[in-house]
Amino acid sequence: MPYPAFLSALLPYRKWILRLLAVVVMLVFIYQFVGLARRIDWVRFGESIVRPGNGWKLVVVLLLMPLNWLLEARKWQLLLDAFVRWPFRRVWRATLAGVSLSAATPNRIGEIGGRLLLARRGEWAAVTAASLLGSVCQWVAFLLLAWPALIYTLDALPGGWLGGLPLLALLPLGPLALVIVYLGGKPLIRWLLDVIERRFGRDLDVLRSALPNVTLLLLLRSSVYACLRFVVYCTQLYLLLGFFGLSLPLLWGLAGIAAIYLIQAGLPLPPGLNLVTRTELGLLLWSVDAEGAIAVLAAYTALFGVNVLLPALPGYWLIVRKNKLS
Repeated sequence: MPYPAFLSALLPYRKWILRLLAVVVMLVFIYQFVGLARRIDWVRFGESIVRPGNGWKLVVVLLLMPLNWLLEARKWQLLLDAFVRWPFRRVWRATLAGVSLSAATPNRIGEIGGRLLLARRGEWAAVTAASLLGSVCQWVAFLLLAWPALIYTLDALPGGWLGGLPLLALLPLGPLALVIVYLGGKPLIRWLLDVIERRFGRDLDVLRSALPNVTLLLLLRSSVYACLRFVVYCTQLYLLLGFFGLSLPLLWGLAGIAAIYLIQAGLPLPPGLNLVTRTELGLLLWSVDAEGAIAVLAAYTALFGVNVLLPALPGYWLIVRKNKLS
């Protein structure tokens, strides 16, 4: 059966497939937790959490959550201004609405959908284009920050993970990819616009006329916000690992977190499976004992709750309020 036909055949069952996927994710977590719980010293683990001077880490993580999404909102507003002008208050509300849907969808698909819910129909193309450019800027952060971290991490692991390749020869590959994307980016976008117009009959003249506004300076400014947001994320997870009892050297810990995120970012998995993937990679990278494994599980789960589930609550309210007013 051809691939598109196979997908069409699955459409009537998509709700049941998503429910089954949620059950699978839950079972994986339960399996991990039960297996580790049999070996962990819960008294020692509890003492590591409530030890004196540990609470400030959780407080800082919570305080960094709104900064994380403020940086994302400002990054997106800069890109959106190239197509349509929105006040920051509206950008902020749409960002939260995007968080609410991204909590249950692969990568940034739901995030775009949530933002579209707070946009007028005539703004849909602009919102989608700005969101996709935001993803590009986030990959700038990955290739500038996470790529060197991945090379450093692999080089430090025993067993010759780099296969004898010199470290300095691999480091420029990330920035080189950015140069290639920039040089070929606009011709590729114009080609995609032509394809969409021919295939779907959409009038995309607004996007085509606004394309000259997407300058290198604009992308660089937005990428700075993306880099700052990535640093905030890595800092939050590092603090949570320490809060739950896994103390890692600063450079090794931050580099490992960035490397894991880069590997996971290329996998279009739902958030639950993303969480499992990051956790498994952390267990593999840091080779921790039972208490450390619980700390890794707890840290990733807590960060998902703080950065996604917590801001998703006002996002759901905004979506419901928008639908009531429509």
